[in-house]
Amino acid sequence: MNDDIERTGLDPALANLLDPGEAAPIALAELLRADTLLIDERKGRAVARARGLRIQGTLGLLVEARRAGVLGSLRAVLGDLANAGFRVSAPLMAEALRQVGEE
Repeated sequence: MNDDIERTGLDPALANLLDPGEAAPIALAELLRADTLLIDERKGRAVARARGLRIQGTLGLLVEARRAGVLGSLRAVLGDLANAGFRVSAPLMAEALRQVGEE
């Protein structure tokens, strides 16, 4: 798969809009016709949406996992992620916690 992207190169529009860390996953999602692209960066999300990709962020994925019973505590996971440098706005975090009943 990675070879396919390297052979064809990134779409110049992607390369001009985004850094390689955002552009490559979008290109791969398009190449694979992925159902969903996991991406958190605001600009990358906007470009992916504009290109017709269904996106989900880390926070949304964690909310789904908590609802499915895979996570015991979303708050604890978010604390661990924050300690590792993951950033999310306070209102967005509060909304995610509200959605899973951990206000």
